[in-house]
Amino acid sequence: MYLIHVLVVLSVTWLVDGQPGKCDQTPAQATVLEPAEDKGIFHLEIQNALIKDDKTYYTPDQTYVLTIYTTIPSRPFRWFMITAEDPDVDKNVFEFSHKNIDVGTLKTLDIDKSRYSETCSSSIENADNSDKTSVEIHWVSPKHSMKNQTVRIRAMVAENNEVWYTGDNLTVVLHKNTEKSPDSPPYLPVKVCNLCSEARYEVIFTGKWSRVAHPRHYPSKPDENGYSHMVGASHAYNYTLWQQGASASEGLQMLAEETDGYLMERAIIADMAERTGTRTLIRGKRRHHPFMSEPSHSLFRVDRFHHLFSIAVGMRPSPDWFLGTSKFELCTKDGWLEESEIPLYPWDAGTMDGVSYESRKTVSTPKDNVGRVEVGSFNKDSPFYQMNLNDLKPFAMLKVRRIDVFPLIGADCSEDEEIETEKEDEAEQETEDQNEEDDEEDPEEPVAAESRIIPKPICPIGEWAPWSPCSTSDGNCGTGFRTRTRERVDRNLFYDYQDNPQAQPLSSNCEGDPDAKLIEYRNCFVDCY
Repeated sequence: MYLIHVLVVLSVTWLVDGQPGKCDQTPAQATVLEPAEDKGIFHLEIQNALIKDDKTYYTPDQTYVLTIYTTIPSRPFRWFMITAEDPDVDKNVFEFSHKNIDVGTLKTLDIDKSRYSETCSSSIENADNSDKTSVEIHWVSPKHSMKNQTVRIRAMVAENNEVWYTGDNLTVVLHKNTEKSPDSPPYLPVKVCNLCSEARYEVIFTGKWSRVAHPRHYPSKPDENGYSHMVGASHAYNYTLWQQGASASEGLQMLAEETDGYLMERAIIADMAERTGTRTLIRGKRRHHPFMSEPSHSLFRVDRFHHLFSIAVGMRPSPDWFLGTSKFELCTKDGWLEESEIPLYPWDAGTMDGVSYESRKTVSTPKDNVGRVEVGSFNKDSPFYQMNLNDLKPFAMLKVRRIDVFPLIGADCSEDEEIETEKEDEAEQETEDQNEEDDEEDPEEPVAAESRIIPKPICPIGEWAPWSPCSTSDGNCGTGFRTRTRERVDRNLFYDYQDNPQAQPLSSNCEGDPDAKLIEYRNCFVDCY
């Protein structure tokens, strides 16, 4: 009865989703059930992994080459097995949970020599009995969503049915590399910016996509290649233009699929607000072959409410790929960021299926979230076939530099924090008073003038400025839109800095009417000649 119970437990454990227990790598043909002493003849090696402080690190969602080889050519191996597993699998079945463990994916390259194991999960084994001096297997590391997952790659090689090996020389333990990817902004977004000033910035997008830098499956008609307008905004912490792992907006979908930023620009303008949403529309020139390497510029403003910026640039041709950065933080503890430059690599909007620049477009069903273009793809039609992100050359460079800083003269930037402090102090005082039976405070005593919170008056709204010239999606002719703005008399919140770069904002001595509309837009048309 006890034996039956144990077998049932092991059977149930074997069927649990994820890593189903420690793989027994004993060769099926072995007549000796214990491995021979590991004398360092056979090795397991991983390429492109980061080695630091005697530890090996992997970058999430990347492809790595695993090689099993012999150091003595006259000592080949006949059989092998390689397994990706969580090191905690060494614990017994009652201590180790197999559920939702991502150990990456092993990929077999030569179906004549290797195959996926039918006895062990996440394992590849020999497909024939020939002598081998080396075998290459690819491993795709766990997704970004996995938190600090450690993975052990364990191999077995057998010279014959009596001599087979495992051990340290055939085992690699990999830890998740928590360092930022090369295209990450230098600072993480912060909820509150305490800088009592505003700043003006220039953002410069310089294309690097070329046949020389990216030769694999480069478009067959390069004269039709191009980037869309650079479209973006300076914005608040709670605003998202686009984000990895989130669904693409209609504006991002149009930009990525059609290199048309019209909807995205309208959405940015509609979300402009004094303390939330967006502040400045970022718009740079579109670039086509042969001028794709020429920079695209734009100016924008930031303040302590709108202290981040995001941009996106569509690529043509592509299924739904784009370049850009999301929630780039400019507010630092040392002041407004002076200058920074990051490389840009393609992102996938998740709305169209396609593996290459010129793939036939089909709608993704269901719609995927925004993610990195499949670098390390095992599809030979992909420009990123079996490639590591560290080996991929940038498709563009994005540079942001600070031009001016404008102190907010007369503005009390710490006012909100002081009010919160006063409220906390009052709540603490009330708690103490409840514990005291004799309260000597005179209830009729007047409140000190400096402790009163006097509401600010409403700013008057100025007249509407003239309508802007008609702006079309391709910069030439056709349907477009024009905008006009008006301002609060006391604060130049949405001034057109590109037309008047010397303009400086006044101090804020009054509150804005939250229902007042500061920007309007309407459709227009430019004749094609």
